[in-house]
Amino acid sequence: MRVLRRTPLLLSRPELSLAGRLFVTLVVAVLAVVPARAENFRSDSKRLGNSKMDIVLTEVQRQARTSIVVIQITAIGSSVGSSFFILCSLRDLARQRSHSRYIVKAEDVPRRNQMLVGFLNGRTEEPAGLDPRLAGQPVIDLDYFAPICDKMN
Repeated sequence: MRVLRRTPLLLSRPELSLAGRLFVTLVVAVLAVVPARAENFRSDSKRLGNSKMDIVLTEVQRQARTSIVVIQITAIGSSVGSSFFILCSLRDLARQRSHSRYIVKAEDVPRRNQMLVGFLNGRTEEPAGLDPRLAGQPVIDLDYFAPICDKMN
């Protein structure tokens, strides 16, 4: 009969220094606490059932308090409807990201068909503090559009 030798745990090995043990413990703790990378936001106008509008808004880059979204327009539909679809999609993104009531956006930044969106803590926060490219952009109060957006969903 073969006897299996019990292998000691990594942290109980005598050749591992105290600093090494602390390092291993720290790495394990960080890996246990850090969530997996969040899925990027995506909103598709087809979910609304409007066959004349085909717009997809996709988050392609995420920073602490900003996002870059790409807007792909295959069929614009009505200008008012498409504008509200984009605005309400940004509201959904803000609610998912930070429950932020106030956003600021710069269109065609950093490229054409992209939009830089900043999530503000309040109406008076300076947009340039999030990203210099947002300087001078108007602050949008998403709660103002809530009744319309809630009807679109």
